[in-house]
Amino acid sequence: MGELILCKKPIAAVPYYIEDASLNVYSIEELCYYIANNVYLIGAEFMCIELCNWIGREVGADEEKALIKVLDNNEPLHVFIHTILNFSDYLPGEEIKNIIDVVTSFENKSPIECSKIRADRLLDRNKVVDAIYEYDNILDKRDDKEISKEFLGDVWHNLGVCYSRLFFFREASVCFEYAYQLNHKKISLESMLCTYRCMKDEEGFNMQVAKYFVAPDLVDKIKKIVTDTSASKDVTEFNNRLDKMKVDFYEEKSYKNQLGAIIERWKNDYNNLCNI
Repeated sequence: MGELILCKKPIAAVPYYIEDASLNVYSIEELCYYIANNVYLIGAEFMCIELCNWIGREVGADEEKALIKVLDNNEPLHVFIHTILNFSDYLPGEEIKNIIDVVTSFENKSPIECSKIRADRLLDRNKVVDAIYEYDNILDKRDDKEISKEFLGDVWHNLGVCYSRLFFFREASVCFEYAYQLNHKKISLESMLCTYRCMKDEEGFNMQVAKYFVAPDLVDKIKKIVTDTSASKDVTEFNNRLDKMKVDFYEEKSYKNQLGAIIERWKNDYNNLCNI
């Protein structure tokens, strides 16, 4: 799993296979680790007799009976997970409480609402690519009559946020425009206009301002936001660093090699962000 996990309980001779994650776990501590780090992705299918039986074989009969009782009583998912997490002292009580709060937030909601909560949580954790997949899955169901326009607009908006974080501003602008047409929220309109400024597409910016009758004070606000961001300390320092590199590595080949090294580090950092 990429980390050293201290296991006080016996290591299983036969692992439990978590199909959704294509992952084998060999101990109750590894199972708790998986739950803690993938709580946003765990659904009702996690509650199954196969997992109860595996815990019975590898942890103890009493633990198996406790889980089967939860299933027989048709208890909600958070009770099932809480029971498992209490089989070991791998996680502190406060962390268990936080996990249960997250799981509870998914209950009594429709599958598509759960999908959005899951996607939003992934986005909050900077799991951008995973969030995009989740939002796209929701939009594949957009013809469902039970889904409100505002809900779909919010999904489009957050998808635009994902693309913005990847610097795909053209794709983000399309998402934000769809969002505004559906949810009529000012933040979606502002975000769309910001993407045009980030692309330095003055013509497109002016067209959208005219199309949506954007007030002059909001236009000035958007311009100031993007200008201030472009002049921020981090952006300025990076631009200065690039200028210095051009002086220090005046040969084009050397400069490109140094620039390539920076981009490679960014790619590695990004890949680490996107891996659960």
